[in-house]
Amino acid sequence: MGADRDVSAQELLTQLDDAIEEMRAFMQGWHRSIVCGKPPGKILTAENAHAAARFGAWSAAHAEAGLVRQPAFQDLIDSHRKVYEQARRLALGVTAGQAIRTVEYDALIGQLSRFYDQSRRLRDAFRKLVSEIDPLTGLHNRQIMTEELDVEYSRGRRTNGPLCIALADIDFFKKVNDTHGHAAGDMVLASVAGRFLAHLRPYDTIYRYGGEEFLLCLPNANTGTANSVLERLRRALESEPIGLPEGRDLPVTASFGLVRVNYDHSLKASIERADQALYAAKQAGRNRVVTWSESLESDQ
Repeated sequence: MGADRDVSAQELLTQLDDAIEEMRAFMQGWHRSIVCGKPPGKILTAENAHAAARFGAWSAAHAEAGLVRQPAFQDLIDSHRKVYEQARRLALGVTAGQAIRTVEYDALIGQLSRFYDQSRRLRDAFRKLVSEIDPLTGLHNRQIMTEELDVEYSRGRRTNGPLCIALADIDFFKKVNDTHGHAAGDMVLASVAGRFLAHLRPYDTIYRYGGEEFLLCLPNANTGTANSVLERLRRALESEPIGLPEGRDLPVTASFGLVRVNYDHSLKASIERADQALYAAKQAGRNRVVTWSESLESDQ
């Protein structure tokens, strides 16, 4: 029976690192036994040794987790099992006085190499994923944001299609931390990110910009369309309080600053204008969307 909880990319990455090290130790013991003529221990001859191994046991315990069920990870689990089974078969043969044939040994080493290749590819992929994802909200972080915004900016400039950028800031977030504690603040951040994601268009993207701020990229949207999207997010947040660990419901709102990207200016300039519009939204009473205009620049 698989565990009910899901598995994070960071946890999976840790398991992959452990699996590689565990396999290295297992095969070192196998070679020592075969080469030195020592009786193979239980770990080498047990029928279900792969399931008793730390990686095998963890995989079985989390069999229903989304990341574990992915085909690439299932292939790795299969390779792990085959290495243990082939090593056991050969160890039992040696115990019975049989010599290991070259073709059998090569098959074991080939399966072992396959396991290492698969686990290292997955490990590299999840290392990249972990480095790009904000662990609290599950959103892409500022590092990957810069790369992806550059792509959208270049595409929009090439096609002259509309592109809008917005900054969102949770209202009175410091008060949440001061009054209810940082655990509650973390819950609010994660909940706000989830609501925003649920109400964006499929091709919009959102990033953890820093602290309680989020950056939204709205391609193929003029200011009217983008304003409608942000108003949908604003209403989704204010319409239902967020439940805190102690059972209290906390009303939460956010302010938004919106700008349509001008391809005659840098992307950085557009983000600065979105920040000016966000500041204006805060000054005007919060819980609203403000679109940048030249008058805001003169007010700074």
